[in-house]
Amino acid sequence: MKRTRGGESEPAAAEDGSPGPSDSGGAPAGGSGASRVGATVRGALARLPSAEMYERSYMHRDWVTHVLVTRTDFVATASRDGQLKFWKKMPRGIEFVKHFRAHMKPFAGLAASPDGSLLASTSADRGLKVFDVLAFDMIAWIKLDFTPGVCEWVGGAGAGAHANASSRTLLAVADADSPEVRLLDAASGEGTPLHTVRV
Repeated sequence: MKRTRGGESEPAAAEDGSPGPSDSGGAPAGGSGASRVGATVRGALARLPSAEMYERSYMHRDWVTHVLVTRTDFVATASRDGQLKFWKKMPRGIEFVKHFRAHMKPFAGLAASPDGSLLASTSADRGLKVFDVLAFDMIAWIKLDFTPGVCEWVGGAGAGAHANASSRTLLAVADADSPEVRLLDAASGEGTPLHTVRV
């Protein structure tokens, strides 16, 4: 390739004297293997897009495993590679807000609090993370001593015996390897279960 004065690349002439790479992507008949590879590479380079600007893609690079919409009109998407993305619902469509490399293994659970202000995620990496949805910030990272399954927020009034202990929202986390569900005060960053229930 040769450079022009504007800094743009111009494809080099093909080996057979034609002004550009062959449409067939190969060298003239009877050429050596090396010249066929060279012509194929030049053909591929000539077909690359060239523009002043490119649109950035915010899509996930792996399978999306979890999608939820909060009461505060935010959308959270989580993919198999541990990526978490926040989006804001707009009058027309959605707008990308923030991306987190939340976990090193696939998500096991993703749950939004009843008021839509908190989001919790669990993963096979034994991590539990809590996000402030409105501030787009991770506020707690708890390393659990068990492999978590799904999770769900429960309000103070719905927390049974613990309702009088606190009116704050608590997180119920299932154990992936046993029939136990642990109730945590995850928003405070406490990893010690307040109560364990066998189901």
